[in-house]
Amino acid sequence: MKNYTGKTVWIIGASSGIGHALAQELHNRGATLILSARDDAALSRLNGILDGRHKVIAFDVTDQDKFSEAFKAVGTIDSVIYLAATYTPGKIADIKAADVEKTMSINLEGALTLLRHVIPHYRAQGFGQIALCGSVAGYRGLPGGQPYSATKAAIISIAESLRAEVADDNIDVRLISPGFVRTPMTDKNDFAMPMIIDPPAAARAIADGLVGRRFEIHFPKKFTFLMKLLRILPYPFYFRLMRGIKR
Repeated sequence: MKNYTGKTVWIIGASSGIGHALAQELHNRGATLILSARDDAALSRLNGILDGRHKVIAFDVTDQDKFSEAFKAVGTIDSVIYLAATYTPGKIADIKAADVEKTMSINLEGALTLLRHVIPHYRAQGFGQIALCGSVAGYRGLPGGQPYSATKAAIISIAESLRAEVADDNIDVRLISPGFVRTPMTDKNDFAMPMIIDPPAAARAIADGLVGRRFEIHFPKKFTFLMKLLRILPYPFYFRLMRGIKR
């Protein structure tokens, strides 16, 4: 996909944060959008901002039947971007089981449900793009956010393996790895977030990246390259560093 003109893009997780900003960015670049999230009213308001010319399909990604119904209503698409996510900060022993289950269901199982639907669809139509949202929090285990970090590490692994698995099917797999972006999720953090950016900046980075050639779209670059260095630190140095910053 070289540009968005005449292309149909399905954004799952469009009601707020990065997804909301990305919808506006892709609208401005000429894409036809399918806007999905649980909040139908928020999606309808967003569509109103975007001249009301896009399709709204509200559903809960944790509901298998509703996901199937939503997919049937989508039709032909050129790209799907999975941004649905949730996050509960805190030490692992203090996090409620229900919050862990919710994190796993939305961040990971929802993405896998999407893949089970969209891969056969893309193979049948002969083309398509899949963008999964990981996080630099998935590069290595970070104190205070283990369930979230674990799901994002899994998304990174899935995107990497899927890229190889569908390489011969004309399916373009991309990985989105944001640093800190000012959203309702990061508002939950009680610590300083270095190099935090606003959603429109994240949306521009994603929009540029999806029509570029690189597998991973990571931003802001100054921060994500530092995190990539952290990823390759030998364990003794890494654990010593983590002891110094744990909350």
